[in-house]
Amino acid sequence: MTDDISQPAGGAEWTLADFLSTYRYWALFLASLLLAFGGQGLTTVFPLISREAGSSFQTVGIFYLGSNAGWVIGAFLAFVVATRHGRPALIAPLVACALVAIAVIPAPALWASPAFLFVFGLLFGTARAVFPLAIAIFLVGGRSGRIDFGCALTLMSTTILTSGLAPVVASWLYQAGQGGVPLTLGFLACLVVAVLLLLPAQPLAFDDAPRQRHRPIAPQKRSPLMVAVILVVPMVLIFLLSLGIYGLQGGDIEAGGTFEFTQLLALAVLVIAIAALIYLAWWCYRIHGELAGVAPSQRLLTPFAAMLIAVFVPLGLPVLLMTLGDLLNDRGGESGKRRLISIAWLAFWSFLFPPVAIALVQNAANRSYDGEVLQAG
Repeated sequence: MTDDISQPAGGAEWTLADFLSTYRYWALFLASLLLAFGGQGLTTVFPLISREAGSSFQTVGIFYLGSNAGWVIGAFLAFVVATRHGRPALIAPLVACALVAIAVIPAPALWASPAFLFVFGLLFGTARAVFPLAIAIFLVGGRSGRIDFGCALTLMSTTILTSGLAPVVASWLYQAGQGGVPLTLGFLACLVVAVLLLLPAQPLAFDDAPRQRHRPIAPQKRSPLMVAVILVVPMVLIFLLSLGIYGLQGGDIEAGGTFEFTQLLALAVLVIAIAALIYLAWWCYRIHGELAGVAPSQRLLTPFAAMLIAVFVPLGLPVLLMTLGDLLNDRGGESGKRRLISIAWLAFWSFLFPPVAIALVQNAANRSYDGEVLQAG
């Protein structure tokens, strides 16, 4: 019984590392992020802009009616057009939405026009709908396994979480000028950059063969307990120092050099956090290269790419740890031995407390280097 999402005849199977090693994946990721960010910001402040232009509550609802109707068009573009013409299916709604949004800059009164609000909402909803649906179709075309597909889609979904910061930026832009012009310009900037990112990406579908890559590093054992301690101790210190800063701020910070001492504590927190982040990046770099040094695998990212994703991509570290655990179990199974790590426990600790998950991966990697087996819990 196969474990694949899709298994048509012929063609190579894409792994998570294959997805993350392509420009097209990150173009889709960033374009989706920009659209989600700009769209979330606009919809947050939109009722205020419309009311300022003299629109009634009922008229404002027309925009959301058009936005919901746009999902039907977005679904059509994703399932019918994107399968053959992926890039135009994504870019066309962005361009159309941008052109309509430009009209309100010289004529803010359009925010009170029911016809304009419906058309703008329709195009806006189309653009927001086509991206998640088309991206899922593109990823399925890679014929990846369930874990690889799920992790690749999970990383894409973090664009929705990141867009939660948009209302803060949108409120600043709204206060910067009357009529919502700065906010509209910010929304247009997001759409334009998204289009520019997608233009070089050809094709967007993952139905071709992935690029071969291999960046080996000589394997090196290290204590899982020590790895966990190095990552946990800075977290404890940051917590304690933060409590100290909070306690000092409760008193007279100008008396007895308390203000200077608080600044020193804040600087210590920053230095410790940076040091912990550097060690995390170094570990991710080493572990991917060392596992590649044992045996080449398309499931492994290059060390530098793994380091960047673990540090800068939301949920990037848990996803990378899950794929490493799955790879180690596969290697254990190929040698006729038990699983090297429990995927259930690894998933639990990856999202709850990553230092423990990192220690589990390091322990399994140590045993895979010399052929020993870690009994899975």
